[in-house]
Amino acid sequence: MSSHPGDLYSVLGIGPDADAQAVRAAYRKQARRAHPDAGGTAEEFHEVQSAWEVLGDESARAAYDRRLRQPQRAEADEDAQTDGPTYGRGPGFGGTGFGGSGAAFRTTASGSTSARSSSADSARTPSGTAHLAPVYIPDLSRPEPLSLPLTSQRTHGRFASRGIFGGGRARRAERMGALLEKHVLAELPTARLFNAVALEPAGKDRRGASRPPRGPAVDHVLVCGDTLVVVSSLEVPAAAASWDGRRLHAAGRSLALPDLTGESRLLRATLEAAMRETGRETSLNLGQQIVLHSPDGGMQSPVVESRGTGAGRAPLAPARAFRSIREQLAASAQANVIDRHLLAALRRQLQHPQE
Repeated sequence: MSSHPGDLYSVLGIGPDADAQAVRAAYRKQARRAHPDAGGTAEEFHEVQSAWEVLGDESARAAYDRRLRQPQRAEADEDAQTDGPTYGRGPGFGGTGFGGSGAAFRTTASGSTSARSSSADSARTPSGTAHLAPVYIPDLSRPEPLSLPLTSQRTHGRFASRGIFGGGRARRAERMGALLEKHVLAELPTARLFNAVALEPAGKDRRGASRPPRGPAVDHVLVCGDTLVVVSSLEVPAAAASWDGRRLHAAGRSLALPDLTGESRLLRATLEAAMRETGRETSLNLGQQIVLHSPDGGMQSPVVESRGTGAGRAPLAPARAFRSIREQLAASAQANVIDRHLLAALRRQLQHPQE
């Protein structure tokens, strides 16, 4: 397909100066040529789809072009002055945001496991694999456990206007999902977003068929390699707030925030059990982030003063929160791995699947 696996323009057979219409036309041409029904392969077709997902979106293409223009080492410094990520530079608030300590084990591409440190420092340091060519497990020649279109899909699940989320919460969660697509998925090609994810496994009806999961759920789960980051959002009626490690204080009020640490651990247990059923022993890294929104809707507010440490990461304004999320996802040495078994397990946890 292309001489360089990371050159998305070469995948579509165009140059970086091609306009949006030329990109669309090139995508259609290459998709017809690479489709398995036309003599192509699943890998070729997915490569074309992945290139279109980035180059066909204005913000994602702009982020990709920035990476092309900057050397790998200088990328973090350059992004500090733009809207992009600054891997390895933490937000300066307490808490590691990861479950467990000591040695963690990860599933390798061959299905075996290897030891890796899970300290807070290593969690903040990019592994360097986030923008490498994706590795699929199992490879794309197999239709199972997840179809090719669903493997390519970047966002999964939707929010119901009623039910456990409520109308106002659903609208806020939908807005947050759109922001995560723009500020996280556009920067990390192999990351996937799942919305309205149940924490406990789905049950079965009297006939033994699986039914949609019920019970407690989290708003958003991002997965990149073997790392899960659970995200929730909250509206703060003030331009400034303080965090004492347990409660958020703003506008003369005090609020206990959701226990994302406990929720992420419960979800990890559910997913790892589902993976074991497929014969894959996998240990997932965990992260979490609460995103705060202020009345002015700015990316830099509310300003949060941290006055203590708690079990999870401090809540942050959108710009710093998205940076934190990207850092957590990019830290894994498997950040370029797309585990189709894990994606399938997450889809089974969706309360409102949407093809």
